[in-house]
Amino acid sequence: MNPHEPPAVPTAVPRSGVRKLCLLVASVALGLAVFLALDWFRSALIRRVSPPVGRARNCGVRDPVRHHAFKPNCTALYPWGGSWYEFSTNSLGFRDEKVRDVPISDAHPRILMLGDSFTEGKIRWRDSYVGRIAVALPQFDFLNGGVSSYSPSNYFNVARTVLDAGFDIDEVIVFLDISDVQDEATFYRDVDGSGAVTGPQRETYSVSWGAKIRMYIAERLPLTNHIVEGFERQLVAHGYYHLTTGPLGDAFDMERAAWTYRKVNEKAPYYDGYAPLGVEGGIAREKAKMTLLWQLLAKQNVPLSVVVYPYPAQIVHDTADSRQVRMWREWCEGKCKRFISLFPAFLAEKANCPLSQPGCWYLKDFVFGDMHYNAVGNALMADAVIQGLTAMPPAKRQPASEPASATANRAH
Repeated sequence: MNPHEPPAVPTAVPRSGVRKLCLLVASVALGLAVFLALDWFRSALIRRVSPPVGRARNCGVRDPVRHHAFKPNCTALYPWGGSWYEFSTNSLGFRDEKVRDVPISDAHPRILMLGDSFTEGKIRWRDSYVGRIAVALPQFDFLNGGVSSYSPSNYFNVARTVLDAGFDIDEVIVFLDISDVQDEATFYRDVDGSGAVTGPQRETYSVSWGAKIRMYIAERLPLTNHIVEGFERQLVAHGYYHLTTGPLGDAFDMERAAWTYRKVNEKAPYYDGYAPLGVEGGIAREKAKMTLLWQLLAKQNVPLSVVVYPYPAQIVHDTADSRQVRMWREWCEGKCKRFISLFPAFLAEKANCPLSQPGCWYLKDFVFGDMHYNAVGNALMADAVIQGLTAMPPAKRQPASEPASATANRAH
């Protein structure tokens, strides 16, 4: 640089450059607005024609004993996980492969499955674990008494309703859900001494603005949702365990499931917390209802089995010896024919993920954005139960009023 030359004066940005930048930003904003508008109108058109004309949208019905149930002999199409699945109930109002009349008795050992939405199956029948078990073990007759949001209060109600009606049941398997504690603590209330239950007059959700936006995108902007979900899948695959796509909160740390590993809100009502009974009150109530169920079945010589399984939150924050596992394993001592825990199987799925994708277990086994299992997760559940039933096969029960010697003498 020549020391005798005057210092250079910065040149102003040409106005044409500023205009080009503004035009670029405006073009991008306009393109995005057009894309979102077309995505919204496309979604509105799809909602108008789905499900197909003439198909019922819902088989649900209010019930004076169980609060809610399914209509008998009903068919519908239900949405879940971004797709639709066929739904049918039998003459008892239980989900089934197809509409059918359930006879009072069956020559095969009959097993009643009790649970909530996991057992009902938010998926095609053949992909649900009850459906898979029924196909794998055709020598048994399976009845699926699972309904969304049921808990021990209604596991007891379903069993006593079926038995009181005279239906032959040879074993009962209860799939105890993590959310049963909250349902018993804050949702179900006894109507009277019969065991009939009712629920709260209204349900509350404290949904963050971010969750509301995400829910709106998922419901109204399917193409945009596909792009956003692609980014979310990559984050989860790499171990970023935060995913809020619904009103229940973070799929990996929702309040409804967190009682097994951390302090939860015991002052807020359903769904936000565990008021009025709190966690310990909810646990005491569900154990009391399960004891009533066990006593009912024992009087009729019907064996009881229990299955427990994890949510995504348990796989991230809990252990195979979760409080859920410990308390039901202890409760089952002297009561259950078999106790099956799926915690080790699902935690093994996580341990088998490569270091580069520690969250692959969630993408493999769960409906994305949800705590429910996909077809692969349901298959994992089914395999464990099939092994248990194969190791100790159910048999036609002997009526409680008839001593074993009478049956033996009649056989000879």
